[in-house]
Amino acid sequence: MLPKKSKIIITLSLLSIVFFSFWINDSNAVQQKISIYLNGEQKTGWDPQFLNGRVYVPAKLIAESLGSKVSWEDNKKTVDINADIKMIASIPEEEIYVYALNKNENMYKDLIVSINGVKKVFDWETIAKIEDLPQLHYLDLNNDQKKELVIILSKGHGTGFSNKTIHIVNPENFTEYHIENPLDIIKNNVTTKIISDTEVDIKIGETISNIKLKDIPFKLSKLFPEKISEISYGNLIYYEISNHTIKAIIGVEGDYLKYVGDIIIEYDFKDGKFKMKNISFKKTSVTN
Repeated sequence: MLPKKSKIIITLSLLSIVFFSFWINDSNAVQQKISIYLNGEQKTGWDPQFLNGRVYVPAKLIAESLGSKVSWEDNKKTVDINADIKMIASIPEEEIYVYALNKNENMYKDLIVSINGVKKVFDWETIAKIEDLPQLHYLDLNNDQKKELVIILSKGHGTGFSNKTIHIVNPENFTEYHIENPLDIIKNNVTTKIISDTEVDIKIGETISNIKLKDIPFKLSKLFPEKISEISYGNLIYYEISNHTIKAIIGVEGDYLKYVGDIIIEYDFKDGKFKMKNISFKKTSVTN
């Protein structure tokens, strides 16, 4: 009687993309079911083959799953794998590195997070500019006495526009913690009332902040609209990490992308998620 079938798990990492066969010292392996896991995700339909003590996996499927480009040159009978992997951020003393698998125009796409040699590919993107490379923080944010990896990325940067995104990764299993979207928080907690062409109220809870254009310091007058007919959010989104706390800073704008002040959101960890703890508005001020 044949032995009961069991499962062989082959886990692939970034360093294994050039080796597409694996030794297995098991005489019964040919009778067993072979399962392929790529960065913790099971891959079906890959049809691994067991030949002469090795398990073979199609190079094209592995490479393309890791974001590489694969092509076949019939004349030369060669397989060309193009994996333009670039390190874009690091905390060397913690053995933490972030790589970009692909670059499309001015964006890095398909980012690889490496922690102590273990790697995972995320379908994130960030702008490919030296001044906007990812910011990394490694600290305990949820008070579990273990550190989390915070990665702040940039979706874009320009005049009147700077949009950051944040990811919080558990280094033990590479899962992401959910963090409440700051624009959803504003939608649910902030009320705007246009009083006149030159005056607006921003209400958070029972607190009302009144903005009058005539009160704007002269040094900042060019940053403000000549009149206020609408208030918008979303063009300026930043994140700060200080004292083991996450803060989101969202720019408040009047007409024609003119800056009025900031909504400041402080997060707390609750029920397995990072949620709003405090929200406030800060008027623009000038420093002499």
